[in-house]
Order: sequence, then structure tokens, then C-alpha cells
Amino acid sequence: MRYRVARPRGLGRGDRSTMLQGLDFDWFVLLLRVLFVFLLYFFLYQVVRVTSRELIALAGQERPAPTTAAGRLVVVDGAESHLVPGAAFALRPVTRIGRHPGSTIAIDEPFVSAEHAELSYDGGRWWLRDLGSTNGTFVNGAPVSVATGVRPGDIVQFGRITLRLVPEAGVG
Repeated sequence: MRYRVARPRGLGRGDRSTMLQGLDFDWFVLLLRVLFVFLLYFFLYQVVRVTSRELIALAGQERPAPTTAAGRLVVVDGAESHLVPGAAFALRPVTRIGRHPGSTIAIDEPFVSAEHAELSYDGGRWWLRDLGSTNGTFVNGAPVSVATGVRPGDIVQFGRITLRLVPEAGVG
């Protein structure tokens, strides 16, 4: 049995090549569309792959602690605590001061809150922030309500404890 290709009406035998050219063009356009979608997905795959590799590499890097954050808090007046005048505490880039034993500098004085204040080194200088203490934090007698810059030689007070910020020997 022979099958005949159905032709649109109005086309004669000589117009068959025109119909096949139109069919070839449709297949070509379809192929281009499929290729475009494939390339788009391939591009997105590459973006995700490269981004994830970079994120994994960044997560594996350790950030070194700032080496310029060298300083000490020296006790001026220990009030009723165990602190004696002249005792010094080495400062970390972020130092927490309070009565809580887990504080960087733990002070057993009744007027110091469990989490009293935080002294941090950022942008080349020290910043003191009160952590909602009951009896306040002071720099040179002025109450600290927002992060306040502290310079070497400044007097800081937590409750009734008075300390002086001193740079490490050979620094600043």
C-alpha cells in the first residue's frame, strides 16, 4: 500500500520543494530553540558551580585576629572587689567585662552587672559599649549610652571599679 503525502490545497506538484523548505526551516528553528535552552541551563549550572566553590573556599579560610589590638586595662580603684590597684588585664579584639565567670574580664563586685560592657577594637581604635548594665558604664566620668571611642590613658568605670586603658609596650 502506498501512502501519499497530504498537501495543502492550492499547491501543485511543483510546489512540493517549497513545502519541504518550510518544513526544514521549522525544524531548524526548533533546533535553535532547544540549543538556546540547553545553553541557558549550562550557563546557570556553571554559575552555581563556581559560586558554590568560592563560598566553600571562603568558609574554609580563617580570619586572623587583628594584631594591632594591643592594650591593657589597668586597675586604678578596685572598690570592694578582689582587684588590686596596678593589676592589668590584657585586651582581646573583643573583650567582655562583667560579673559572669564566662566574661573575658570577670569582676566580682556587687555594682558590676553579669554582662556589663564590651570593649572592642575596630577601625584602629577602641570602642566601649554598655550592655544594659544596672549601674552604668563611664568614660572619663561621662556615661556611655552608645558605642564610645576610648583612647589610651582614658579612665573607664564599671559600677564602682575604675580602670585605665593603657597601650601595650611598644604599641601606639
